[in-house]
Amino acid sequence: MKFGFNKLFLVGCMGVWGLMLADRTIRTRDPRCFDGSCEQPLPSTSLPASFDSDRRSRSYEALEDSKPESQDDSSSTGDPIGLHSNEALANPSRLRLVQQEMRQQGPTGRGRENRFLSSRAHQRSQYATLRAFREAIGEHWKSTVQIYGENRQLALGAIARSDGWIVTKSSEIPDKSIEVRLQDGTKLPGVVKIRRPELDLALIKVDRVELPAIRWSNDTQVPLGGWIASADARSLPLALGVVSVEKRNIQKQRPLLGIQLSSFHQGPLVENVVVGSGADRAGIREGDVIIKIDGKEVQTRQEVLNLLMSFQAGRKITIDVNRDSKSIAFEAQMMDLTNLMLDPTELEVNGSISARSTGFGDVIEHDSVLAPQHCGGPIVDVNGNVVGLNIARAGRVSCYALRSKVVSKAIEEMLQTASEVQESTVASEKGLLDTGSADVVPASVQTPEPPAEVGSGLKIESLKPPGR
Repeated sequence: MKFGFNKLFLVGCMGVWGLMLADRTIRTRDPRCFDGSCEQPLPSTSLPASFDSDRRSRSYEALEDSKPESQDDSSSTGDPIGLHSNEALANPSRLRLVQQEMRQQGPTGRGRENRFLSSRAHQRSQYATLRAFREAIGEHWKSTVQIYGENRQLALGAIARSDGWIVTKSSEIPDKSIEVRLQDGTKLPGVVKIRRPELDLALIKVDRVELPAIRWSNDTQVPLGGWIASADARSLPLALGVVSVEKRNIQKQRPLLGIQLSSFHQGPLVENVVVGSGADRAGIREGDVIIKIDGKEVQTRQEVLNLLMSFQAGRKITIDVNRDSKSIAFEAQMMDLTNLMLDPTELEVNGSISARSTGFGDVIEHDSVLAPQHCGGPIVDVNGNVVGLNIARAGRVSCYALRSKVVSKAIEEMLQTASEVQESTVASEKGLLDTGSADVVPASVQTPEPPAEVGSGLKIESLKPPGR
């Protein structure tokens, strides 16, 4: 009996020892288990649903073109009370039920534009790191300006000519009053004179002379993996980056508002909104019914789609919606949204991107961490050569810059066109004076406006000096 008890005690001790070894093995294999939090096996992570299976991940307005107009069938769609029927849109009480249901089913956390700041980007933004590139920037920061409007910074710009011509990113600059801040802190009113839509460039005129014009390095090539610095209107660079793709053509995407219209009925009822899109930033929500676009009434999904397809990326439009029997107006911006950016969480991870971020040829792609309002300024290599102009923020660590030779050539063409139009305007005014008819022309029209489109891809805004 004594032998049997000792044997049983030995077996028990060996069992306890084995359990301790097993627990130790788990903790050793998974470093997260050192705090004793791995009593239960960790659930395995699974990949999210495929891109095509998530309706919020589709190319919203683009998919609507290929969808057949569905017939109302409440029983087949699991809508026994007909909330999604055409009659619901005509019935205010049912329409409110539809809008409430849409908002309850829609994703939460709207409008979160979390700016991405990785450890690498944080290290590059440190003062000591930026100071190391101060010498490379040289005096080019004095040729960089900040452009303000709508109570915020819109973009950066580079002084193209010493007599007050400034080149910048066109789609970020509205057709409203803007202000240009020079490196010495001076603020001047600016007027957009010419736009180059295919390059997304614009020329702004300020009433100032003897400005330090930028010196473009048209023949300099930045090697793959080479460092570049984005200039700001201060002696320290704005951001640092590495050239990730030496030469690349960016395929043009179709501009989208970022909404998906319900396919249950003919009416333009918003079913989904892409987080971070122009519609989301404006405040459009699930359940809203679009009633007007830029003042034009719309009644069907197809009318909405046809109008949205006619707008360019960066264009700001007015959207009137019916929400809870109330008419609300929003100003939304059309954006270049690739299929990747249509993922429900992609824009939240990447943060804000430029409204116009595609359709560029021969660009320099670098991984500087910039914001859309930081585009329009020059980039400089480690030898102090201005090799390009930042034109778009396309992703978390992906920015595009037009090459210096492309920008300088475009500036010369725009200035030449502006000069020709100015001479034509002066000749027209002189002709009115010679014929003696100037005294019968109202003062508001004594200087005729130039045509909206002049030359190849050049859009002439106005050639009047600021304040006139």
